[in-house]
Amino acid sequence: MFDKGKKTGLGDVFQSLRRSRVRSEIMMYLYNSYPEASYPAEIAKDTGIDSKNIIKGLKGTGWLDAAKSLLKQGVVEEIERGDETYYRLSERGKSLVESM
Repeated sequence: MFDKGKKTGLGDVFQSLRRSRVRSEIMMYLYNSYPEASYPAEIAKDTGIDSKNIIKGLKGTGWLDAAKSLLKQGVVEEIERGDETYYRLSERGKSLVESM
């Protein structure tokens, strides 16, 4: 079901979500608004999480955290609309949440 060749394995994603409340809350927020895309400030406002932490959860900080970011794990996708960048749960992310 999941392409382990390109993205981290399912176990790695679960472990990453267990270790980060921010990543878990971003995933649930995006799941509840699926298939709509949201921008980081909107996610921050609606979840009560600082927007800098939202960006860290989505993109990571530095190479180690970036490997655990929601984007790098393939559970969230980035969508460019003009000058704005939006984020949406990917099909992989949706399947992951539904299997939990």
